[in-house]
Amino acid sequence: MWKTTPITLLFLVSMIPFLDPPGVLAFNWNLSNTSAILMSAILGFLLQWSGALALGATSAISHVVLGQFKTCVLLLGSYYLFGSNPGTTSILGAFVAIGGMSFYTYLNIRTAKPKQHSGKTSSVKSKLSEENRENHNGYGGESV
Repeated sequence: MWKTTPITLLFLVSMIPFLDPPGVLAFNWNLSNTSAILMSAILGFLLQWSGALALGATSAISHVVLGQFKTCVLLLGSYYLFGSNPGTTSILGAFVAIGGMSFYTYLNIRTAKPKQHSGKTSSVKSKLSEENRENHNGYGGESV
């Protein structure tokens, strides 16, 4: 993220005036609108950052499951909080998906081996760094 975000931001800011049909300058920039846009941007950044942290601490499959969980929570939250109606099939599908994700998490926790701590403070390490430490040549069994 630290390498791609600055260049992405540069291109995004430079292209907005040309790609936004009414234009940035034609928007009503009052305090309420500006604060809502800034809050949305901050929450969007935190959402992407949490995804990057989760990917570094877990596997790719767990990262995808977390992303689907967030989608289901958004769908059900918009139904409950704002009264949107995506349809009975979507709501039931979200509940079934959350049930499946919960079962997946239960199985992952159940099959995980407990690690012994020697009184030292443990920090979250990525699975890639563990693989690189185990395989001194830098290539794990699942490398691409």
